[in-house]
Amino acid sequence: MSREFLLDYYSGTSVNIESILKAQDIARACLDHMNGFLKPGMTREDIHNECGRFMKEKGADNWWIHNDPALILFGSLSTYSAHESPDPLFEGKTLQLNDLITIDVAPGIGTGWGDMARTFVMENGKIVSWEKCQNEEIKEGMEMEMKLHELFKESLNDEITFSELHEIIDEYLQANGYYNCDYHGNFGHTIENDQKDRVTIDKGVDIVIAKYNKPLTFEPHICKKDGKYGIKHENMYVYIDKKISEL
Repeated sequence: MSREFLLDYYSGTSVNIESILKAQDIARACLDHMNGFLKPGMTREDIHNECGRFMKEKGADNWWIHNDPALILFGSLSTYSAHESPDPLFEGKTLQLNDLITIDVAPGIGTGWGDMARTFVMENGKIVSWEKCQNEEIKEGMEMEMKLHELFKESLNDEITFSELHEIIDEYLQANGYYNCDYHGNFGHTIENDQKDRVTIDKGVDIVIAKYNKPLTFEPHICKKDGKYGIKHENMYVYIDKKISEL
């Protein structure tokens, strides 16, 4: 769907689509930038500060969740998910020559949010594509992420509710030997002017997605059962007139 179509479609609604699109462009650009920035020896603070600096430079004027530009996880803490900040857990920890790093960015422009996450794989001190990764657990986990995003897109229709979508994703995940790391247990949420209004892809949310008619994220944070690594891949989507499009 073109930007022009989306601007026209959401005109006069509560969806601040122009700012959402701009913020999502900043989120995408930041993650592209971090692909070349990450190096062994960096601390979580180094990565966090660079994300904030880059997104401010590109036009972000706020951080929509917890007033924080980015959630960064790596290494053995890549499965971490809790309400509490992970900062104390990362004291003294740095990126290793062979590591896994997840960055989830949250730039805002006014009341419009960007929201995107990527997991990066470092081997022998360099970021490599997951397809070329030598670690089988990571490679299989990234393949599962891609399958989940395809299943998400295939499952959306005019009648499905948030809870029904959650059930489809969760059953597939468990049947293939994975679990959801998210401490809330959801797989994503709608994009709102106020984060407290978010509707989540979760159990018991019997709202029809198409009728709610707002952009939403899909962000499974997964780990193989008995595995070591938490992997996350987040995109923002819209479902309009039986078509799904990534923002």
